[in-house]
Amino acid sequence: MKKSIVFKWFVLTTLLFSLMFLFIGITQNYFFERYYINKKSDILKMHMNEYLGLAAKKGAEAASEKLYKDNHIWITKLDEYGRIWDVDNYYIEVKLKNESQGNLRIPMYSFEGEFSSDVLFSLKVGDEVVIDTVNIVNERIPYHIQTNSTGVVNLNIANRLHGPHADKAYDHLSTGLYRGTVTKTVFPERAEYISFPYHEPFFLKQLKEFQVGLLANTSKPLQHTEERRAIENFAEYKVIIKPVIENGATGYIFAMTSLQPVDEAIAVMRQFYPYYFGFIFLYVIVLAFVFSKWLAKPLISINRITGQIANLDFREKLPVRSEDEIGQLSQNINDLSSRIETHIDQLKQDLDKEKQLENTRKEFIAGVSHELKTPLAVMKSCLSILKDGIAVKKREHYVQAMDDEIQRMDLLVVNMLDLAKFKSGTYRPEMAPFEIDKAITEVCRSLAEQIQEKTLSLTLKLCPQMVVGHKGLISRVITNFLSNAIQHTEQGQAIIITVRDKGQTAEISIENQGKPISEEDRKRIWDQFYRAEARTAKAGTGLGLSIAKEILELHQAVYGVANTSDGVRFFFALPVQP
Repeated sequence: MKKSIVFKWFVLTTLLFSLMFLFIGITQNYFFERYYINKKSDILKMHMNEYLGLAAKKGAEAASEKLYKDNHIWITKLDEYGRIWDVDNYYIEVKLKNESQGNLRIPMYSFEGEFSSDVLFSLKVGDEVVIDTVNIVNERIPYHIQTNSTGVVNLNIANRLHGPHADKAYDHLSTGLYRGTVTKTVFPERAEYISFPYHEPFFLKQLKEFQVGLLANTSKPLQHTEERRAIENFAEYKVIIKPVIENGATGYIFAMTSLQPVDEAIAVMRQFYPYYFGFIFLYVIVLAFVFSKWLAKPLISINRITGQIANLDFREKLPVRSEDEIGQLSQNINDLSSRIETHIDQLKQDLDKEKQLENTRKEFIAGVSHELKTPLAVMKSCLSILKDGIAVKKREHYVQAMDDEIQRMDLLVVNMLDLAKFKSGTYRPEMAPFEIDKAITEVCRSLAEQIQEKTLSLTLKLCPQMVVGHKGLISRVITNFLSNAIQHTEQGQAIIITVRDKGQTAEISIENQGKPISEEDRKRIWDQFYRAEARTAKAGTGLGLSIAKEILELHQAVYGVANTSDGVRFFFALPVQP
C-alpha cells in the first residue's frame, strides 16, 4: 500500500518530539536530583577553597560568618582532633590545682546541646570545677565539667566512654580527671547573641559526630575529602570534610549546606507528568502534522510537476520560494523542463523538416517521372522517324524538335532541383539591400525579345526603393511573374509593372490584360506542375510560380494573385531598408 511522504514525516516527527519530551521527563525524574546534589557539592567545594584565603586574612570565625551571610553555608576550620580552630568568642579558662599541669582553655561549643545549653551561663569566675578529659598524647579534650551545683557534658563522647551504651571502639582512649578554678569566661551577653557557628545546633552536632569518629580512629586520620549526607526535620544537608595541612599541622575544613527538598518537588512533578505528557502529546501531534505538511509541500509539488514532465507537459513551472536545497532543486527542475521542452520542439521541427524533405524527394521523383515522359516520347518518335528514313526532307525539323525537348528537359531538371532546395527547409538565402527598380529594369531588358515578339505594351511605374532581400532570387521571382504574364497576354495587349511605397515595405505588382483566373485555378496556381486549362498549350515547365512562392516564403514576404477589371495582377512586398 502506498503511503504519502506527509504521513511518513508526520509519524517520524511525532516519534522524535515524543522521544525528546520523554527523555526530558525521564531525565528530570531520575537524574535531576543527582545533578542538583553534585552541583551543590561543586559549589560547596569552591567556597571551601575561598574560605582558606578569607581565614588567612580575617580569621577563621570572621570568614565563617561572611560565607554564611553571603552564601548560606556553614563552614569552619578544625584541628587534627576535630576541635574548632581559634575559638575567640565562646570559651572559659581554668587554672588547674596542680601547677605542673598548667591551665586549660576550653571552647564551650562542645557542650551546647541537650542537658547542657541551659546551664552554660551558670559558670562563673571563681567556681571550683572537676574536669573529665580524653587524653591523646599531649592533648586533653574535656568532655565533662562539674561544679558544686551544676555541670555540663559533651554527651557524644561521654556516652561512648561510660554507661550502658559504651562503645568498645573507644576502649583504647585514656581519660583523665582534673581539678581547678575558673579564671575567665567569654560568653555573649545573651544566649541568642552567640555568634556563628556556635548557635547552630545541627551544625555543631555534625561537628561532634565527626570529632567522635576521629577519636575512634586516632591511628587512621582522614586522608581524603569525605562527603556525607545528613537529615534533620525532613530537611537534607550535604557535608564535606577536606583535610588540609598548614605549617606542618594537619587540620580539616568542615562545611555544610542545605539541600532543598527536591524529593518533594519531584514527587509533585511525577503526579503532574500525566497531565503534562497528555498536553505535550496533543501539542506534538498538531505540531508534527503542520511541520510535515509544510516540509512535504514543495516535494509534493515537485512530484506533481515531474509527473507532468514525464508526460511531456511543460506548461507549469515549480515556484521557487527559498534559496536552500529545495529551492535549488525546484530551479534545476524548471531549467531541465525548459531545456527538454526546447529540445523536443527542436526535434519536432527536425522531424517535420525530415518529413518535408522526404515529401520533396517523392514529389521530385514523381514530378520528374511525369514531366519527362512527354519529351522522351517526342525524342523517341523523332529518332524512330530518322532511323527508318521516313520524311528525309524534314530531317532538320526533327533534329530541331529533339534539341528543343532537350533544352526543355534541362530547364525542367534545373527548376525541380531549385524547387527541392527551396522546400528543403535547410536553405537560408543571404539578405542584403538592393535597388528594386534597377532589378526590375534588368529583368525587363532580358525578356524584351519575348515582349516584342507578341507586340505587347510594357509600362513601368517605378520609384527608387532600397529593399532588403536576395537580389538574385527576387529577380527570378520577377522573371517568373513577368514570363507568366507574357505567356498569358494576347498580342497587342498591355503589361504594367508597378512599385508602390507602403511605408516600411515596398509592393511590387505585375499586371497583365487578359482572361481572369477562375477561383479553382487561384487555389491551385502555386502548386508545382499545375497549369490552368487555358495555359496548357503554352510552353513551360509548370514550376515557375511554385519556385516564386518558395522564394517569397523564404523572404517571409506577403504575396498573392488577384483578378482586376481587365486582367490578372501578381504582387509581393519586401521590407524597405531603414
